[in-house]
Amino acid sequence: MLFPQHSDTNRLDVLVIGSVNVDLGLRIDRFPSAGQTIAATSTFEGPGGKGANQALAAARMDGRVGLLAAVGSDAASALEPLRVAGVDLRHLVEVPGVPSGRAVLLIAGDDNAIVVMPGANAHLTPGHIRSYLAVSEPPRMVVLQHEIPCETVEFAVRAFAGRSRVVLNPSPYREVPAGVLDLVDVLVVNAGELGDLSGAPTPHSVDEARDLLARAPIAGDVVVTVGADGALLRTAGRLSHVPSPRVDVVDTVGAGDAFLGALVARLCAGDSLDRAAQWAAAAAAIAVSGTGAAGGDVNPFSVGSLLASMPDAITSP
Repeated sequence: MLFPQHSDTNRLDVLVIGSVNVDLGLRIDRFPSAGQTIAATSTFEGPGGKGANQALAAARMDGRVGLLAAVGSDAASALEPLRVAGVDLRHLVEVPGVPSGRAVLLIAGDDNAIVVMPGANAHLTPGHIRSYLAVSEPPRMVVLQHEIPCETVEFAVRAFAGRSRVVLNPSPYREVPAGVLDLVDVLVVNAGELGDLSGAPTPHSVDEARDLLARAPIAGDVVVTVGADGALLRTAGRLSHVPSPRVDVVDTVGAGDAFLGALVARLCAGDSLDRAAQWAAAAAAIAVSGTGAAGGDVNPFSVGSLLASMPDAITSP
């Protein structure tokens, strides 16, 4: 099945609860050392924030997606791509007198560094979750990240557990209470976050990440993104590896968000976690071929075409 099949209900496939940022990107030849000033070779501005990026990717993959986020009155440019993609923005919260989140992206070759100012993102509260549930049916899936307050993430996990399939991307990393983690249906992390969760050093190869994943104390399904090597999965105690297509990389900003957005859209389409991760790896590959957090022409046709060019097998370690 190529596209999710929507019923006539107003129930969302995916509700993303997270951040919206206005991004400024600077492309540089190398990262500066402390106290050093260097010139950028190019610059761009665009929408960002992990919540917005993931909602945009899921909507572009034909999911019925809503975004619950807090913004300032200056968020029009960041929200326009979401409107164009059909993301339901009825539950956005505008915070008076507070600017929207900001992010400065430094991009040097295949590497990047990001500085974030939370702005309005810090004002998304458990009360906003309660208000949503008072007027809306729980979605099929809820997606959360760590660019909003920890109490809001924890409240949302508990509020939607058993009512929606809960997906947590604990990025940027901060400790997740065990009682909260046990309620998460699908945990999506990168290799560094897997190390943090496991109390172990960051794995530096697919083999190291696979060994760490095998013994990680996590109850639900786990997806570990491993950059150009694709993703590792653990579901029902079974490990598998999904490779990534090889593409010319423009920048890697937002690759993980494109992966997650495509993953949840395909899960809502009825795919298994393995198959959804194949689509997600292809979506991330397309994302890194474009500029900025929402870069790359991620849509079902481009992703499906790239996926068709790859071997269909998923390898089991």
